[in-house]
Amino acid sequence: MKDTELYAQILGIGTPFSVARVELQAKKGNVSIWVEHEGGARFDCPECGTSCTIYDHAEERTWRHLDTCQLQTLLHARIPRVNCAEHGVRQARVPWAEPKSRFTLLFERFAIDVMLETDGTGAAKILGLSWDEVQHLKERAVARGRVRKPHVIPKHIGLDEKSIAKGQNYLTITCDQERGTVEHLADGRTQDSAAIYFSTFTESELSGIESVAMDMWPAYFQIVSWAVPDAESKIVFDPFHVVAHANKAVDQVRRRESRELLADGDRTLVGSKYLWLYGKENVPRRRRMEFAAIKRVDLETGRAWAMKEMLRRLWRLSLIHI
Repeated sequence: MKDTELYAQILGIGTPFSVARVELQAKKGNVSIWVEHEGGARFDCPECGTSCTIYDHAEERTWRHLDTCQLQTLLHARIPRVNCAEHGVRQARVPWAEPKSRFTLLFERFAIDVMLETDGTGAAKILGLSWDEVQHLKERAVARGRVRKPHVIPKHIGLDEKSIAKGQNYLTITCDQERGTVEHLADGRTQDSAAIYFSTFTESELSGIESVAMDMWPAYFQIVSWAVPDAESKIVFDPFHVVAHANKAVDQVRRRESRELLADGDRTLVGSKYLWLYGKENVPRRRRMEFAAIKRVDLETGRAWAMKEMLRRLWRLSLIHI
């Protein structure tokens, strides 16, 4: 088998393209492959798919392909440009790579598999790419996935923010609670950040939402209340933030009561701040007897803590019966 035929099979090149020549450049550690098309070939307009005649050719471009026998494999070709009656002169698509990419589709797929097993820096080192090149490969993979993604709104949605980089920089994350998948990302944590996702669906589609789990961030509450029909019966505040507010209330009661007791020389609550913030099961073993003794004292703080624990149990019971 000729080397040109071998590489045509390796690359998956077929009519109207063929491998014209192969050059081994051992000193550079690579193999270069030149691809040409047969004379008289016609190509589809990338805008409308109409079969068109060739207008001219773009300058020669190079694509990185999967390595061959530990040698970097480079594909070279001049892409034909077609003259479409409707859209004018357009560069035709080639079967081995996406538009504007410097890598073949097979290389991009391999690169994504590598990225799934490591981080961007590790992938760059393994693949012999820069960090920016790895990021661009990732962005194109995400774009392809979004195009294939069915336009279906989840029944159970999660809405949250995530702090990124340094300072007050946030992303708004919308996810499918049942499938555990991220559905949308948006910069910031404003009403507009959350509205972008909901605006892609019709009112009828939004009616299919059964629940939206979120923290108590006002911007999210306001946009869900506006966008989702019957939102008041579908919004679910996550237990972490609910209990966080309850803990804050318990601490406020403790501080006020401690000041009142200290005014009478009673130091019962001194040094107990963090004990009241624990859940019952998380109180450190070395302080359980101390905490039990404080709870036996008739204190407003003790009653507030008991109410907070009842709230935690209520949430767990509600999950059991869903």
